[in-house]
Amino acid sequence: MRQIHFAQISDIHISELGDHDDMLSGRAAGFLAQTITRLNQIADLDFVLLTGDLFDTASEAELTSFQQAIRLLAKPCYIIPGNHDRRDSDRASGLTRRAFAEQFNPQIDRRPVDNGAQAGYWAIDLPFGLRLIGLDSIIDGDWSGEIDPPQMRWLTAELSRHPNNPTIVAIHHPLHPLAPIDADPYWQRFVLSNGPELLALLNAQPQVKLVLTGHHHLAKAEWLGRRLHLACPALSIYPCAYRTIRLTQADDSGWGVAWQTHPAAGSETVAEAEKRMIDAWQAAGFEADFVAEHARLALGSPFDRSGQASF
Repeated sequence: MRQIHFAQISDIHISELGDHDDMLSGRAAGFLAQTITRLNQIADLDFVLLTGDLFDTASEAELTSFQQAIRLLAKPCYIIPGNHDRRDSDRASGLTRRAFAEQFNPQIDRRPVDNGAQAGYWAIDLPFGLRLIGLDSIIDGDWSGEIDPPQMRWLTAELSRHPNNPTIVAIHHPLHPLAPIDADPYWQRFVLSNGPELLALLNAQPQVKLVLTGHHHLAKAEWLGRRLHLACPALSIYPCAYRTIRLTQADDSGWGVAWQTHPAAGSETVAEAEKRMIDAWQAAGFEADFVAEHARLALGSPFDRSGQASF
């Protein structure tokens, strides 16, 4: 039996500002430390994948809090950036996009040196011929995302060099709409701006079997053709959860994938996070029924939260 077992954690939002809006971000470092303690107890866990928004404002204090929590992890860790993982343009201190990549991308020496180019992407070989590719979808000045042309060319070449290796792609921004809110012009930023272009590339590469995303703060499992897309809920925003994912192969006929969503906080804290989400979205002007539906989507259906499939 071949097996790869890993965890996905997304949208931690460690903040020096404390809890605010719909985020329990003042407690996020504690959620992360508690989650790491649980993950360390899983004997067959191979690695942990963090799919962006480690921080809230990307300050030095938030970086320190993250480092104090993540150093507890006894497993390998792979990290891609999210839109909160770089300082705003009007701030002189904190992480830039380049500085984040220099901190967390082990392949930074292979990336463009131009500060305007994305540099947080990487590719690694996993056991049994599997591959894991992490993409950098963040841009300066906005919370939307895109894959810039140099990275798109790199990804095209990377996939072309390994056409027979089943591949997992991780990216902070989802590639396609996941919820009704995505139809609103402002909230379209929940989806990668050039998602159709990236989807066309992945459609032409059948070895890409699994796409893992964050950013939208909801749990979603959805097939696009023969490729499974799993959106991970946020650690510090309702439903305050993370995922474990297990890939197994009993023979050479194909791989099975099973995913499980786990709470990162107690039931009272999760209920508090739900109320914060509902209050924040209603304060933003959305109708109560719409907000209730969005909270339901954040939690996800039973299949979104826990399921299994094969490819």
